[in-house]
Amino acid sequence: MKALLLALALAGLPHQAVRRYRVEIANAPVGVAELAVRCGANGCRARFETEMRLPLDGGGGISRRRVLAFTDRKGVVREAYVGRDGEPRRVPGAGRVASILAEVMLASARPGERLCLDVVDEETGGSGSACASRLGRWMEGEVLGEPVRFRPGPDGLPDEVVLADQETRFVADRGAAVPERAPSAFGAVVDAPAGAEGERGLEFCGVRMEPDDPEPPPPGIPRAFAEEGSCREKTAAWLQEAKEAGLAGRHAVGVAWDGRDFVWHEWAEVDVAGRWVAVDPSFRQVPAQGPRFTLARFGDGDEGARVEAGRRVLACWGRARVRSPSETRRR
Repeated sequence: MKALLLALALAGLPHQAVRRYRVEIANAPVGVAELAVRCGANGCRARFETEMRLPLDGGGGISRRRVLAFTDRKGVVREAYVGRDGEPRRVPGAGRVASILAEVMLASARPGERLCLDVVDEETGGSGSACASRLGRWMEGEVLGEPVRFRPGPDGLPDEVVLADQETRFVADRGAAVPERAPSAFGAVVDAPAGAEGERGLEFCGVRMEPDDPEPPPPGIPRAFAEEGSCREKTAAWLQEAKEAGLAGRHAVGVAWDGRDFVWHEWAEVDVAGRWVAVDPSFRQVPAQGPRFTLARFGDGDEGARVEAGRRVLACWGRARVRSPSETRRR
């Protein structure tokens, strides 16, 4: 028999509470988050903000996101707004519990009970379920299909949230601050099924594997590669050589097979007579060989595209694995 309680049976939101978190991805501190709730006679105001240091691979800047939800005492949305590095925009979601409050509302579950409610993703307006069961001091369940484990604090706000599939952790920390130095994902190993490097049709973080280049390398592409430095530094040096040779080039960031593992990586793409050719200065390959997944591209001086590349890497770093065609079909 399922112990299912409807949202109407949930305890209400706290009158006033705030929690600041240290955000970690793959055990590396990447930013801070803050969840605040304030309720009055006419309802509640919930705010969730994040400041995340983008990976070095995407310029190392800071990306800010703010979700503001006006709700009733049960967390059901009346109005919601989302802002990302700019002005907030109103988003749909009225009539369901705000996903930023899912862990707060589920924290009232008693031992042996599985609590469920309808929630809305404030970013997209999509809806789904959030469920959790109490196991001692911890709650385990899923929110909008994402497995979650969290530890409620005495005021109902979580003291710790673990998103195992994303290798992400939010830990209550009043002194949390955005790290001064940008983390680097480059070189980090990405999980993949055994023997995946020999398969075709692979997928990583929603991106299909790049097809093999059937053409021989065009003449005129520089063949000198830097001996020292990271993949990012070697790519930058090679692109400068290509520029001096009169060729337009750009950076490509993503995941590639290094001969032993799938790793976070950067390589180059160069325009030769209207044909973009992938070149891997770190692996000394023209054209680039082996399985690879391009998450983002940006040219020198295009800071907007570089920052967007950083966001894309941050969104996939820690949470995604290389998937085989059979796994992709089952999803």
